[in-house]
Amino acid sequence: MDIKVLRNFLKIAEYENIPRAAAELHIAQPHLTRQLHALEQELGVTLFVREKKRLHITDEGRFLRQQALHITDLADKTATQLLDMKSGLSGTLYLGAIETVGMIYLPTWIEGFRAQYPDVKYNMWSGNSTDVMERLAKHLVDIALIREPYDANLYEAIHLLDEQWMVLMHPSHRLAVQAKHFVTWEELSQEELMVPTQRSGWFAEKELPCRITCAFSPLANAVAMVEHNLGVAILPDSACHALHGRNLKAIPIEDSPTSGVAVLWPRQTELTGVTERFIAYLRERMLS
Repeated sequence: MDIKVLRNFLKIAEYENIPRAAAELHIAQPHLTRQLHALEQELGVTLFVREKKRLHITDEGRFLRQQALHITDLADKTATQLLDMKSGLSGTLYLGAIETVGMIYLPTWIEGFRAQYPDVKYNMWSGNSTDVMERLAKHLVDIALIREPYDANLYEAIHLLDEQWMVLMHPSHRLAVQAKHFVTWEELSQEELMVPTQRSGWFAEKELPCRITCAFSPLANAVAMVEHNLGVAILPDSACHALHGRNLKAIPIEDSPTSGVAVLWPRQTELTGVTERFIAYLRERMLS
């Protein structure tokens, strides 16, 4: 598969319309049509079906679109990193981070690193730990800030912190009005709960019932629900700190499990000069 053809396919998939895609790509419509047919023949699948003079992407087309996005992103990143290797510390550092801790630490880290290496640029991407780890595994980011655990056979890491889990609520919520110093799991089991998509097993472990009305990602979805007093959200402490200035109440959970956070990068992978220098910079910060 040719990278240029994949980029053209992505444009067709974006619009599900060959004339519109051809106009944006500045190529002739018949040529783009031939490219699409050749790609389908090469792969042995139908990527689009035509219904009422409009294209509709097939399941195979959707899968190829997903893979093509990763392939083209990796091609762009590889080209950038090759230039970085040639030019030293004047390239781009690709960072992936969970949004809660990322909002707190990345700006501070970049500020300090930028003071030493002003020519370095940054590409930042955020999501939950699974999403960030997927991008790291596919080499779409150089360094990842994630919640533990992780596979130590595949990744080197710097442990950053352990944090407790909190309950975020509207200030008029009964638990907030009671001005409690902590909330018990038994009390939470009676509430309308919003939890991160990967953290719904706490109550089963404690053999407690629960009413999880919303599993959320990203953080903004939970905050909007809490602001409308539609329930309480279970969040890590760093997320609550990141919401400083909002009229919301955060209370610790009694006997809360801790959540470890670490900075990761792949083992047995050729790191760019920028990545190696940034890791060294982080190690120095942790020791100071």
